Amino acid sequence: MARYTVLMYYPSDSWTTDSEVLAQEMAEHESHAQELHEEGVMVFGSPLADHVATTSIRADSIVDGPFVEVNEVVVGFYVIEVSDLDAAIAVARRNPIVQQGGGVEVRPMIDLDTVATTP
Repeated sequence: MARYTVLMYYPSDSWTTDSEVLAQEMAEHESHAQELHEEGVMVFGSPLADHVATTSIRADSIVDGPFVEVNEVVVGFYVIEVSDLDAAIAVARRNPIVQQGGGVEVRPMIDLDTVATTP
């Protein structure tokens, strides 16, 4: 089985302050996460705190906030274990954020047990 990280993006200027809408969207995500657990494909996942809480470190500088100016920010991630990229895309495509105005990115993870080491 291969592991993939699914990064969840959402436009930072589209966040809702309507508590009912937010509760409905979060319920959809909790339901989706429960499905992935029941299917045995989710290894781990978590929503992330607001992107303004980010601290970026580059070389000798530390700055508050994301390092680059973007209108979409990472709002969560999860790791899945499936047979191949097609299966990972099929799982990630079902994420409710895709229907809520955001998107996902599927990134293969490197299996460190198979990486050759130099003596």
